[in-house]
Amino acid sequence: MALILDGTVVTCDSDHRILDPGSVYVGDDGRLAAVRPAGQAAPAGFPDAPRIDTGALIFPGLIDLHNHIAYNTLPLWEAVGVPYLHHDRWVGEQRTPDYSTSVTWPAKVLGQAAPEALIKYVEVKALIGGTTSIQGAPHSTRAVDGWLLRIVDNEKLPAGTDMVMTAALQLDAEVLREERAPRLDGTRLLIYHVAEGSSGSIVRREFEELEPCLKPGLIGVHATALAPADFGKWQDAVTAISPEEQGTVVWSPFSNYWLYHDTTQVAEAHRKGLRIALGSDWAPSGTKHVLGELKVADAVNRHEFGSHFDDRDLCDMVTANPGDALATAWGPHVGRLQHGNAADLLVLERHEPARDAYRNLIDATERHVRLVTVRGRPFYGTPALMTAAEATDTDTITVAGLRRRVSVRQPGRTDAQLDWPGVKRALEAVRDDPVAAWRASQDALAEWGGPLDDPEAPLTLFGDMPDGDTGLFAAAGEVPPDLVVPRPDPLTHDAAYFAAVARSGVPQLQHLADYYP
Repeated sequence: MALILDGTVVTCDSDHRILDPGSVYVGDDGRLAAVRPAGQAAPAGFPDAPRIDTGALIFPGLIDLHNHIAYNTLPLWEAVGVPYLHHDRWVGEQRTPDYSTSVTWPAKVLGQAAPEALIKYVEVKALIGGTTSIQGAPHSTRAVDGWLLRIVDNEKLPAGTDMVMTAALQLDAEVLREERAPRLDGTRLLIYHVAEGSSGSIVRREFEELEPCLKPGLIGVHATALAPADFGKWQDAVTAISPEEQGTVVWSPFSNYWLYHDTTQVAEAHRKGLRIALGSDWAPSGTKHVLGELKVADAVNRHEFGSHFDDRDLCDMVTANPGDALATAWGPHVGRLQHGNAADLLVLERHEPARDAYRNLIDATERHVRLVTVRGRPFYGTPALMTAAEATDTDTITVAGLRRRVSVRQPGRTDAQLDWPGVKRALEAVRDDPVAAWRASQDALAEWGGPLDDPEAPLTLFGDMPDGDTGLFAAAGEVPPDLVVPRPDPLTHDAAYFAAVARSGVPQLQHLADYYP
């Protein structure tokens, strides 16, 4: 459906134009037909299109370039033994005792017993923070291309082919050298966790093993153990292949500080020429969505990095920068508002002067998100804007005490029939009796009996993180009889969340509450 949105348009394009006032023309193909100053003639094809005066700021939809979707119904994991030296200390041989009961088992049961409900719940959680693209698809019996959001791992742009390789766990050096590196040919991406741990810890050797993959198209997640010289080596290797290209580091400061009391030296990485993108990681050690992560980045930038980044730099970390990183595989589709790009939009209430558009985004909370569109379709927003945008199949949802509408059910897709009340009911049914829900899911898989990669196979999700010590129950195909599946993690940063942050005592994380008065 063609649509015209008027407001203050923050393009995040190469010239960083802010059109105040401006107009965004959404074509019926889900792309931007034009982005123009107000008063200019409309492009062809818009004589009868609804025109909405948003009275607000219009940004590109936010991009979360590092997540683990299967775990995002879980609350913050208040683990024992922090800070950890590196990732193997909590999921490796010295794993913490409550990891499997707090993280692995609840996610495993929900992913197999209520897969559609789980994915839709966490997609709505991301939408509420203005996210339109998210990385971190779970392993599954069949790929989910994204019911509400673009799921980076599975999205097939531009030519209907999946060009994104991902690995949350470390691959053997031989696999990196012989299999992944040759495929980084300038058309594909590799999103890879590397050197996640305290500065200088033993996991830095993962970077040495990754050396054959230091090419355009590598997106390195975390890299917390790397030194400035490592970032220089990384960018030099990319430049040697393509002088105009940049390497990409994905920064998840909340999770870094939560688990390791340390974070990536992103200011140094930036000085060496790498681009920085943000990712909210996952609910057990992260923020609710990348809009929340932006605030942690802002606070760390001010208190730890001497304000190395300005407000525009920070906002680029959730728009233009990840969009440019994805362009290797997708082409220039997301992250910037310009002709031909995807109509993935965030409409944000103005709470600062228009000249401070970037500070508006940094300081915005869930209360300020007024409309979110993906592929040109309105999925979440205020009742007035959702009605004006002619959204269909919407349900009422309360967010931070405000009434909103969300479109969850998609009548044209037989694999996505749950509406928002149905999502909540399905998750509660698993909580009521996890053992029965688990057994029913296993029975359905056994009854199917066919190949799990068949499009008609029952949808089943498998987490992309290590299981921890699941003991004899997993070997026997059972779940612990006393398993407790927690209530779905609240959609917004609430009092319980900030109480957990306060209990952690991590100084760098205490500033987050200041953004949520």
